Amino acid sequence: MSNETKVGILAVVAIALFIFGYNFLKGLNLLTTSNILYANYDNVSSLTVSSPVFINGLQVGVVKDIYFKDDLQTIEVEMNIENDYRIPKDAEAVIESTSLMGGVAVNLKYTSVCGGPDCAQSGDHLTGRLASIMETFVGDTGEVNNYLKEVERGVGPIVDSIKSRTLDPNADDAISKTFRDMAVVMENLKTSTANLNRMLVSTKQPINGILSNAQSLTGNLDQRSRDIKGILDNTTALTGKLNALQLEATLESTNAAIESLQTTMTSADQAVGQLTTLLTKMNQGEGAVGKLLSDDSALTSLLSAAESADTLFSDIKERPYRYFPLKSRRKVKKFDRQDGME
Repeated sequence: MSNETKVGILAVVAIALFIFGYNFLKGLNLLTTSNILYANYDNVSSLTVSSPVFINGLQVGVVKDIYFKDDLQTIEVEMNIENDYRIPKDAEAVIESTSLMGGVAVNLKYTSVCGGPDCAQSGDHLTGRLASIMETFVGDTGEVNNYLKEVERGVGPIVDSIKSRTLDPNADDAISKTFRDMAVVMENLKTSTANLNRMLVSTKQPINGILSNAQSLTGNLDQRSRDIKGILDNTTALTGKLNALQLEATLESTNAAIESLQTTMTSADQAVGQLTTLLTKMNQGEGAVGKLLSDDSALTSLLSAAESADTLFSDIKERPYRYFPLKSRRKVKKFDRQDGME
């Protein structure tokens, strides 16, 4: 046998073991024959694939598949039932809770056995039903009612005995005394509430007058508060206007001062410019002052002219007769001899 054949056989065996193990984990035994039965439900209450199927507590199969039918409202459950069990066609597939922790299983219920054509065949549909919590954990509700009746028959005499003891005025046990004291307390409370009711009725008119006066007072206060609010609003508006006026006057004065300052700065700039031009010309020797500053000969000539003018003015002051044309030349010489000039 070649290695390829051995590998192929090993692969087939591995796949077969995988399929068998997968179905075994799902609760399906491929080595035994089984029937496929169906049931429809409106609600499956968290029933899942591989959930067990029981008959009187004995597992006879598992849930193979769960899916919606074409109307997307009805849920169909597919069950794999071992072929050893005969299920009547009228059996109910009831979904019940198996524990308080939330386990769910399908319980097949029927009242009579079958033996032939009345047994469900593979592919048949059973009647599906979802059991209530009470039915799941209690069973037949009739039994519960019978049990409650028995409890009532047993507890009834005890309750009657306790009632007679608590209502007996001569009983001296603690419970009877407590009930009598409670009755007295309730009677006193009833009397107190009656007195309180009469007091409220007698004081109804004064209280109504007080409430009316309080309502009138609150109305007046509300009106005064609205008036005060109006006065405050007017004061706020007035102060706002005054502030606006003062601010506007201040802004106008500031703008005028700024404009005046700008005019002064413009005039100062012009004067500085003219002075700068004048100084530039003087440095360049233009004009009389410029020539005096840049040319020494001009300054010398000016000084000489000043000295001559001073001599002339002195001579005019000392001998004014020499400079008046009304005087004859002879008289001038006469005055000069008198002054010792000749």
